Amino acid sequence: MRVGVAVTLLVSSSFLAACSGGGSSVGDGGTGGTAGSGGAAGTGAAGTGAAGATGTGTGGSASAGGAGQGEPIDLCAGLVQDKEAHPMTELAKPALGEAVTDAEFGTTIRRITAVAPGGGNDPVIKPMYSTISAWNADESRLILFSVAAGEHQLYDGKTYEFIEALDISPADIEQVYWHTSDPDVLFYVDGKDFIRYHVGAGTKEVVTTFDFCSGGASAGSDPLFMSWDSNRIGLTCDDQVFLYDVGQNTVLARKALDENPAQVAPSGTLAFLSDSGGVTDPQLNVVRTLDLLEPYGHASLSMVNGHDTWNGAVYDPGPGGNDDIGLLVTWDLAEGTSKVVIGPETGWPYPPTGHISGMAYKQPGWVFVSSIGDASGRGVLDMENLIADTSTGKVCRIGRHRSWGKENTHLAEPYWAEPHTVPSPSGTRAVFGSDWGNGDTVDAYVIELPSYTP
Repeated sequence: MRVGVAVTLLVSSSFLAACSGGGSSVGDGGTGGTAGSGGAAGTGAAGTGAAGATGTGTGGSASAGGAGQGEPIDLCAGLVQDKEAHPMTELAKPALGEAVTDAEFGTTIRRITAVAPGGGNDPVIKPMYSTISAWNADESRLILFSVAAGEHQLYDGKTYEFIEALDISPADIEQVYWHTSDPDVLFYVDGKDFIRYHVGAGTKEVVTTFDFCSGGASAGSDPLFMSWDSNRIGLTCDDQVFLYDVGQNTVLARKALDENPAQVAPSGTLAFLSDSGGVTDPQLNVVRTLDLLEPYGHASLSMVNGHDTWNGAVYDPGPGGNDDIGLLVTWDLAEGTSKVVIGPETGWPYPPTGHISGMAYKQPGWVFVSSIGDASGRGVLDMENLIADTSTGKVCRIGRHRSWGKENTHLAEPYWAEPHTVPSPSGTRAVFGSDWGNGDTVDAYVIELPSYTP
């Protein structure tokens, strides 16, 4: 489902099966290589990481979730909330730093990188993935990934100016986690070490070493995020999965499981096994199983009214008969109940391929969606970015990303043209990658919503 980079980053082969067809999520691979240039030039390289060992677990108390939440905002205020077709019109690609207005949906879209074409590697600079926060806690810094350079790049989170290539070597491209309250800190796993990285000073601190792993640890091929207090994370090595609590510096549980590690929910009191659909407690005991045919499908965790939620695209009924289908279906992890937010049941078309992001963690329950659909942009959900309040069911449409995704005919790996839209913590902006109509490069663009104050 996610992609790993070769050469400078170790390829995660399961990631390289990206989402194919109407809704299954499989992956295809990306490549690394020589440095790219253009508006986001820079040097430095990200390193490698692997997987590793077996065991059983130790105790630890439950963690309470929550980065500091802002005042509730109606992110849909002033935006299009209908379900009508708004055929896409021509829109010239903006120059670096310039903004254009989406004629159909009225939103501001700003281009923030200008990668140089050619060079033998995919010329791409874009967000790491839709389930991983691109902005830090106060939105003063932003991380994008350069495919050609094989590096994570740091930008000013407000002016979007390039700052530097980060000297980090995570287990995979998207396994980099901004702290949700400390804007200077991010976490990642490098081999057996869990690293706290101080961005301002560029220094690395080994928080712990997972000595029980024979090789490196990782978050697997389906990483979602850490708990929203940045204290808990689900990892794997060898034939086991485990939950680690940063604050207590304790492995809460370890179990031999032949699947991706349990991804910790925002509260830190539940976790989700994306291969089987199991919801676990902090000791990795399965307490319920979501009725999903593809629990590994494109999804992101969030929270509504204090309950952890799974939010994802669902294309077929579950094995137990649950028939909630849609581009965005929300499951309550505590109660095991579901509802359709964007789908035929609520007046939307059958879902095209799409990606989901619940990373507006200062506005719990608001989920961002990017759909592919038809490249003509004629129909509802074609090439669209949307926002949904999963508590009330309100949905608004925030502009087209204009990226062909896996239909791109110029990139060596078309996967990189998927937009992977991810919001800022406040939800007032979102960053996405776009080939801007089947182009031969992919750059990063930011949607600035009416609620955003520079």
